[in-house]
Amino acid sequence: MRIAFTTSIALALASCGTHDTPEPEPTAAEPVVPHARATIEVDRYVDGEAHALMRAAEALCAEGATHETRRARWREARLHYERIEGAIAVLFPETDADVDDRYERVAELRADTDPFDGEGFIGMHAIERVLWGPDVWARESEGEVVRFESALVHFAPPVALDDTSRARFEAGLCARLVRDLRGMEQTLGSVALDPSTAWRGVLGSIEEQAEKVRLGTTGQSESRYAGHTLADMRGNLEGGLAVLEAFASEIEALPEGSERLQRLREGFARLEQAYRASPGEDLPPVPAAFDPDHPSEADRATPYGRLFVLLAHESDPEAHRSLAYEVRATGRAMGIAELGR
Repeated sequence: MRIAFTTSIALALASCGTHDTPEPEPTAAEPVVPHARATIEVDRYVDGEAHALMRAAEALCAEGATHETRRARWREARLHYERIEGAIAVLFPETDADVDDRYERVAELRADTDPFDGEGFIGMHAIERVLWGPDVWARESEGEVVRFESALVHFAPPVALDDTSRARFEAGLCARLVRDLRGMEQTLGSVALDPSTAWRGVLGSIEEQAEKVRLGTTGQSESRYAGHTLADMRGNLEGGLAVLEAFASEIEALPEGSERLQRLREGFARLEQAYRASPGEDLPPVPAAFDPDHPSEADRATPYGRLFVLLAHESDPEAHRSLAYEVRATGRAMGIAELGR
């Protein structure tokens, strides 16, 4: 979900402009202090994921690619994107909007008469809607996704690729995604990454995990056509853990730092275990008449209910010893100002 710090690695410009003389990477003769190490490791991680995202998008949009190849490369691109979405949202807000907007943001404002031309509804979810949407409409005509989108002001049902639309899709919608991501990747090398903001991105990601599950009750889940929302969340978690480990030396240097780091790792492990317990790439089925404000005991015992209850706790920064609580407390101990909500 596209918000200011939705995902694991929210990064920000360290100054108003780009830096003309990049700081050299410390050598063995220059001991690396913890905060400098976090900067280097987060920078490497973001650059690597952005490069992999670009390659997956190019394969997704390659001329003549088969339908199944496009689907597989979309899933691959999606995971790389979810690991670094915060960097896109903060450093490249316009690119983030173009890459990750939902159908409803466009359909509430205007009609999109050509889903293949790279105008109107664009980005990863527009491509997802082309690749999977017609199957969802045929299979789940009474489902939550169909009901939700059909009520939008300028709704139009998804249209499948065929021989007459394939060239427009490749030269329009797909080319637009590749162009946006290439510009982002090329620009990343010229910006200074702020590890403190990266830490806030971890917090933002954890606090939003519960909302991603809750939206499953409304037909508005994140990657709703491909059934990939839980995989998106796994990508968020992987990126968050990478940032945590980049800060490990700095955390251990704090008072009771080893205990803090252990609690954080245990919190990530709880979420990892819960996500592994749900097979596949999508959220577990939502029980009929599930009430997110007052779920029944029976509903809480279902796979979806267990995930919902766990994340309601772990994403709450006011819940003592929750993962969000520990991330906030550790950030304060490192002198990192809290993320505004």
